[in-house]
Amino acid sequence: MTYLISTLIFAVVGTAQLNIFEIEGIFSNAHINALEDHIEEYDYTDQDLLILQYSSQEGSAESIAELNSLLSGYDFPIGVWFGPYKISIDFKQLNNFDYIGFSPGLEINNVSFDESVEKKYCTVNICNFEERKIIISTNEGIYDNYLIVGTLGSFIENIDFVISNQSIEFFKPSLFERFYIAISNPIFTYMFFVLGFALIGLELFAIGPGLMAVVGSILVISSTLPFQEFGINYYGILIFGCSFLMYIKILSRGYFSILGVVAFLVLFSSSFVMFSNYQISVNFLLLFLVSIALALFYFVAIPTVIRSRLTTDTSGGTSLVDKECELIEILEYDTGLVLYKDTKLRVNLEIDKSYKEKQNYIFLEKDGNLYI
Repeated sequence: MTYLISTLIFAVVGTAQLNIFEIEGIFSNAHINALEDHIEEYDYTDQDLLILQYSSQEGSAESIAELNSLLSGYDFPIGVWFGPYKISIDFKQLNNFDYIGFSPGLEINNVSFDESVEKKYCTVNICNFEERKIIISTNEGIYDNYLIVGTLGSFIENIDFVISNQSIEFFKPSLFERFYIAISNPIFTYMFFVLGFALIGLELFAIGPGLMAVVGSILVISSTLPFQEFGINYYGILIFGCSFLMYIKILSRGYFSILGVVAFLVLFSSSFVMFSNYQISVNFLLLFLVSIALALFYFVAIPTVIRSRLTTDTSGGTSLVDKECELIEILEYDTGLVLYKDTKLRVNLEIDKSYKEKQNYIFLEKDGNLYI
């Protein structure tokens, strides 16, 4: 066992930098873009050291390849510490780093075992040749060109980087990039996508200023951003379109029935197809719960708003003038609730006129408002 590691000692003078770039959440192109912008902004030299603190549980294969391509183009010292969680990483992610640290218990997958890899890792750690996997030991220490340490501070101390009269700075992706990372989670992707269409459908039946349609469009557009990178199955989008049309039909009728149950089942099945090839692991139980929540949204929120619009909007009723209706309830001295063709409408009552419930009246229009 060789308990040696090449150490990097800098006498930090002038503008020498030691920066930590944090990679957390789902590893994606947003991290790559943020890291590239950071490197260009801070103009690293041979006297500087950049350390990546990598704690992403999952990521896309495209992002891993782009990370290797990005780092291979720079010649200043770069280190990485995989922690503090027991995460799983790909063996290819170890390329292009001058200093490597692991948290105890970390798992390395898709390992290309050869004599050098076995000598470097398998003496200390658990190597599974059949599954091409390495499980990092819980014995912390300095080994053959890598460290096993439980904290980032221990990793920095053991590569002997000398900091003189300056602090370590931590950096993260921008707010918009962190939003992209968040919606890369398939649960949020699916929730934003279906909720966005639900709001658009609501706006179709509840005519208003268009705010719900704007919010729905933003949700739909945002949710589609990770589709290409993580491999959404577009056949699932077509199935979802069928369920959406079913819900539109339900809204046009104004009530749920067996069609509502069928629409829910089609909606849930669309999530299976949409995420069948997704590069991130998917919890289908949570997708099921999101589908139930959306069905409840249609069942409760949408009919309620539509009924509210029908019973409170007394303007623009010229098409009802001279039609007959039944007064079913006097709400106040100047308003009442009438029944017209199975639809309840709120209308104005004339103050100087006497009304009786359960009697028929004729619609009138005065100053743009509906009376009987």
